[in-house]
Amino acid sequence: MFIIKKIVVFLVGIISILSLTACQKANTDQSNAADTERTQKTVLEMEMNANYNNSDLFENGRLFCVTEDIETLNLEVYFQMDGESSLVEIKDRNSDEVLWSNTWDENVSGDTVTVSLNNLQKEKEYVVQFTGTKINYADVKVTFESELVQEKSRPSK
Repeated sequence: MFIIKKIVVFLVGIISILSLTACQKANTDQSNAADTERTQKTVLEMEMNANYNNSDLFENGRLFCVTEDIETLNLEVYFQMDGESSLVEIKDRNSDEVLWSNTWDENVSGDTVTVSLNNLQKEKEYVVQFTGTKINYADVKVTFESELVQEKSRPSK
């Protein structure tokens, strides 16, 4: 009888340990899912060919805004081009103040640049704009690591 009690206590102990381990794993999985939700990305992409129009904001530019004031916004700019030269700028749409810019000359097989923008305000609109010469093909992707960035389809009045 004494041995049976020891075996029962031992089995209860093992079951308790397995239950606690399962609970910890479930909590970890939920925490990882919450972290993934908090790091939502916004990607703005422009793909141009030889027929793109430099004067059309909606062909060679993408508007965005932030849903609350941001002291520092980190992003990545990916660039690929078959052409002579190009300029990619991020600007305040209303004031035309350039917050960041970079130029590329000749063909670029794929370049990624990390950028930090400072003091973005929720009441403003911003634009990522591309200008190029003798472009056969260009691809610009701007990836924001924040759920506070939203693409806009048309400017506010």
